Amino acid sequence: MSKALLNLDENLASSIALRYAAFLAPLFDIKLHITHIEVPDRKEQAGTGWVRRTWENGLLDTGLQAVQRLLRTENVQCDFAGPPIVLVGNRDPEILRELKTGGYDLFIEGNTQTGDLSRFHDLLTSDLYSAAPCPIMLVNNLATGDSVALLCGDGIDCKKLVTTYLALAGGADIEVELVYAKLQDNEQLVFLDEAEGGADFKAAGRQLLAAGKRLRGSKVLSGTPEQTGDYLKNFAFVGSSLPGTRSPQLEVLFNTPSTLLLCR
Repeated sequence: MSKALLNLDENLASSIALRYAAFLAPLFDIKLHITHIEVPDRKEQAGTGWVRRTWENGLLDTGLQAVQRLLRTENVQCDFAGPPIVLVGNRDPEILRELKTGGYDLFIEGNTQTGDLSRFHDLLTSDLYSAAPCPIMLVNNLATGDSVALLCGDGIDCKKLVTTYLALAGGADIEVELVYAKLQDNEQLVFLDEAEGGADFKAAGRQLLAAGKRLRGSKVLSGTPEQTGDYLKNFAFVGSSLPGTRSPQLEVLFNTPSTLLLCR
């Protein structure tokens, strides 16, 4: 059983993440823990001693009420491991501290997609994402298809990606498609021979089969980031390595409307 930390705020992105996590948890045998970070207003004066403790307790209660309202509104059929973990402080450092001390196997949060590539780049290269000790599930929508894709390409360690996926998936019976993206300015998406993905790509397919997974296929795609992203739109999620800088891979992930599993 895997242990996942689901970050919730009282907004649309968290509503989608909550419902998606409820789908994912039984499928992948995940024990879900909820966290919420209550960020204090900079203008607030906390004081010291009893005054500060009273102030912090008030923020903790406010955060807990926000999570409970969201849970009541969504009314998801999901068992959570214990009460919500409500913390006070700056968002990224608090989440990172909880991930490191709690020994989590996965971090889940929602994402409201926009057409802003710079915003997406800043998120994926943030201190939290760069230092997270576990894979990150970035929930973009509620699509819950019957298969997942693992996205490979230049500079991506296919074997490591598959190994990370297998550790998370456990005994989940869901089809996996391996995809190797070769980015070219084609008029339309072109499917190449599997050999074009290289020896490591073929070995990744054998690794999945050896682990007892249903391999839907190994596809080598040649096209633009937009064409590749459109091909990936119907998967329950797309797993890939976490790009550290602006790169063609980052543009593919940006153009992929599916939920993303970002692995180190």
